[in-house]
Amino acid sequence: MDFEKLFLAIEKIVVDSREDCSSALFVPIRGEKVDGHRFIPMAISHGAKEIFTEEDFSDLGKQYPDVHFHRVENTLAALQDFGAYCRRRYRGKLIGVTGSVGKTTTREMIATALSSEKTVFQTKGNANSQIGVPITLFHMAKEEREISVIEMGVSIPGEMEKLARMASVDMAVFTNIGTAHLENMQTKENTCFEKMHILMGENRTVHLYLPKKDLILSVLDEKKIYEMGFLGGKREEREGSVKGSSEEEERIHLKLSFYEKANIPLSVPGEHMQENAGIALLLSKELGVSEEAAKKALFTFTGLPGRGEKIRTKKGITILDDSYNASPDSMKASLHVLSAEKGGRKIAVLGDMNELGRDELLLHREIGEELRKLSIDALFTLGEKSKEIWKGLGEKKIPGEACTSLSALTEAVKDEVREGDIVLFKASHSLSLSTVINKLLEEE
Repeated sequence: MDFEKLFLAIEKIVVDSREDCSSALFVPIRGEKVDGHRFIPMAISHGAKEIFTEEDFSDLGKQYPDVHFHRVENTLAALQDFGAYCRRRYRGKLIGVTGSVGKTTTREMIATALSSEKTVFQTKGNANSQIGVPITLFHMAKEEREISVIEMGVSIPGEMEKLARMASVDMAVFTNIGTAHLENMQTKENTCFEKMHILMGENRTVHLYLPKKDLILSVLDEKKIYEMGFLGGKREEREGSVKGSSEEEERIHLKLSFYEKANIPLSVPGEHMQENAGIALLLSKELGVSEEAAKKALFTFTGLPGRGEKIRTKKGITILDDSYNASPDSMKASLHVLSAEKGGRKIAVLGDMNELGRDELLLHREIGEELRKLSIDALFTLGEKSKEIWKGLGEKKIPGEACTSLSALTEAVKDEVREGDIVLFKASHSLSLSTVINKLLEEE
């Protein structure tokens, strides 16, 4: 397939046939329940002119002679190959951000700091998956900015190496190694090993940035990473190794740096935000952005919707919207932010945390144990697993309610909150706590 010709012919990549497909490459993905090939006619009706397909659509091709059908063995693999081609076209510096939690906010703060004096591209929204990353690489190559900051997320073993071989990052940033996705990863050590595959791109020199406070990442050094099988440590197991080449030729040259919190004025609260600022300032310095410009830019960052955004309502209620997702580590961090807020009553609205594996009930109970230490005036929970939070409170009594439905939770919270209250919303995305926030705002 002529990727060069395809790259020049399109302006975007679409995987949802309901979208505008004009000037787009349509990629039908086979899912567990739905096969995107069924919607190729719809994509054509919405303007698609370039289409990947695993099936023979020659009859449809006769009906639409101006549509180019690219026959491939696997549409997702073809999309990823195209993403790798787009990466090779790009001449700027590429920063990859991974970790258990906080990737999106960290990526945004790095981009904010760098944008003060450089042209910067970053992942749009949450496109950090096996599908999202190749689409991101395409747009990155099209925009041709000086620096790109992309997010790389994985939830099962084997995913990061595919992303890494597409992206071939120049700089790799870890936010942390936590308890997210333990259902598939089983242990934090497995999570660390999986995410360390971010080093396995085509670049032979990679600068790795690790948080100094993380218990697992802080003890790593080049020798330990080499022994894990990266940097050419286990040559016989490395896919694509060339027989007869020297170990020096195959070895990835690693520059390892540790970062810590910045302690600078920010518009968003929390120690984790200061850590994000720390890596943003370090990268800014190394990429030629002045410290003063980077600090000013970071002060303008006010959080992202669903990821720590602070909303003040007309009725004088402060909402801490951290409803997009949750893990035990991020929930504890958010509760500390709430506890440290100055003002009226502090109310926590928490929901189930998913994909935690066999210890999920224990991990929910630990949230209650953490709440014992904090200044929280009321607690509302949603979901069966979140009932364990109440058990973790032990003898500590906090007003509130354990709800089993969104409607019940919405009514309970609406009846409770009043002027001056500070209300935190935090749960896994599937709990839809943003619905409760929207109901509160509608009341205005």
